[in-house]
Amino acid sequence: MITGACLCGANAFELDAGPGPATACHCGQCRRYSGFHAASIDYDAKDMRWLRQGHLTRFTHPGGSTRVFCGKCGTKLWFEYADGGLSLEAGVMDAPTGARLAGHIFVADKGDFFDIADGLPQQQGWEA
Repeated sequence: MITGACLCGANAFELDAGPGPATACHCGQCRRYSGFHAASIDYDAKDMRWLRQGHLTRFTHPGGSTRVFCGKCGTKLWFEYADGGLSLEAGVMDAPTGARLAGHIFVADKGDFFDIADGLPQQQGWEA
C-alpha cells in the first residue's frame, strides 16, 4: 500500500496499487506548474482511498485536462487527462514507494538550465 498527503495534511490518501513506472514530463505546462518538471505515475482513481480531502482546487486547461492541487498549501496532487485518466504526482507519495523513473516526455520543451543525463528513454513529445 502507498500513502501520501499534501504539505498541510488537508488531503491524505492510501493507494491500493503497486508502484507503477514514473514519468518525468518537461512540457511547458509542467515546467510552469512545478518550477522544473513533473514526475508522476498513472493510476486508476478507484484504487485511491481518501483519508482526508479538503481545500481541493482545480485548474482546467482549454483542452479539457485538469490539474488538482491543495488550495491551502499549494501542493500539486494529480493531473486528470481529458479522457478521465489520472496521473498522481510522485512527490506526494510517502517513501518508500518502490517506483522508479522510467523515462522523460516532452524533452523538446525542457528548460535550458540542465541536461538529462540519466540514460533513460527520452521522447520529444507524447508518444504512447
